[in-house]
Amino acid sequence: MRAIVVQKNGGPEVLELKDVPKPTPGIGEVLVKVEAAAVNPFDTQARRGDYAAYMPTPHKMGVDVSGTVEALGEGVETLAVGDDVFYSTRVLSNEGGYAEYHVEQAQLIAEKPQDLSFVDAAALPIAASTAWVCLIERGRLKAGDRVLIHGASGGVGLFAVQIARLTGADVVATSRQDARELVQSLGADTTVDYRHADAWEQLAAHSGGGYDVILDLVGGDTIQKSLGILAAGGRVVSIVDQPDPQSLYDGWGVNAEIHLVFLTPSAERLACLGALTARGLLKPVVERTLPLEQAAQAHRLIEAGGRTGKIVLVTS
Repeated sequence: MRAIVVQKNGGPEVLELKDVPKPTPGIGEVLVKVEAAAVNPFDTQARRGDYAAYMPTPHKMGVDVSGTVEALGEGVETLAVGDDVFYSTRVLSNEGGYAEYHVEQAQLIAEKPQDLSFVDAAALPIAASTAWVCLIERGRLKAGDRVLIHGASGGVGLFAVQIARLTGADVVATSRQDARELVQSLGADTTVDYRHADAWEQLAAHSGGGYDVILDLVGGDTIQKSLGILAAGGRVVSIVDQPDPQSLYDGWGVNAEIHLVFLTPSAERLACLGALTARGLLKPVVERTLPLEQAAQAHRLIEAGGRTGKIVLVTS
C-alpha cells in the first residue's frame, strides 16, 4: 500500500510517499481502507520533531481518518466489514492516516453518518472533538453565558463557534477580517479583527462585565491578557503549548479556572458530533482537498497560516 513516511524530522520535504506492507488487525482492532485524512497543526509539529521523544523516526503521519472497514481483528463485535467509519488515532502512538490502509482499536472508531461525505467526516475528529472538550466538557458552557473564542477562523475555531451557538451562549470571536462573514454565518454574534491595534480594548468592551469562558486557540500571551477580561468564576481553556512564562495575577481576583487540553479520542463523543452534523447543526468547513502524494504541499499551506477551515488528503 502507499503511505506517507517520515524518515527524518525536518521541513515538508521530508514527507515521502512509499510502498509499505499493508497492516493486519490484531485482537480488538479494525483494518480500515482509508478514503480521506485531514491535516492538522499537530502533524506539522510531529514532522519537524516536536514530539521526537514519543515518535522516533521513521514514523507515519496523520491522526484524522475516514474510510471503510475492510477486516476485523479477533473479538470485534461493534463493527462489520463494509461499515463506513471515522475516527482520530491514538495520538503519539498510532499515527498513520496518511495512507491507503490503517489499523486502529475498534473502541475508538465511530460509524460515519450516511449523508456525511468521507472528506467532511475526516475533517471532524480532532477539530470538532477538541472544540467540544474545550467548551462543553472543560468550559461547561451553557445558555446565557458569554464566550470569547480566540482564533475562530481555524479548523478548531470554526467548530467552536458552531458548538457555542448550539448552547445558546453569546459568542464573541476573533478572526481575520476576510473570514468575518464566514465566522458570523456559523454563529458568532460579534467578531473582532485580532490584527487591529485596539483589538483587546474592543474585546473588553464586548465582554459585558466579563466572559464566562475564553477559548485560546492562538497561544502567545493570550492566557495572561484573557484573565483581565474574565468574569468571576470564569474558565480560560487553551490547547496551545505554553513555552514562555505568563503572569496569572489577574486570575486571582476572579477565582479563575485555567484548563490546558490535550485531546484523547472517544468514539462516543465522535458519534455525538456525527449526529449533530447529520442533523445539519454542525458544518465541517473544508478549505481544499489534495491527493495523498501532495501531503508536503498541505503542510506548507498549514505552516503558512491564514487557513480558513480544514485541508484534507484523499487517497483516490
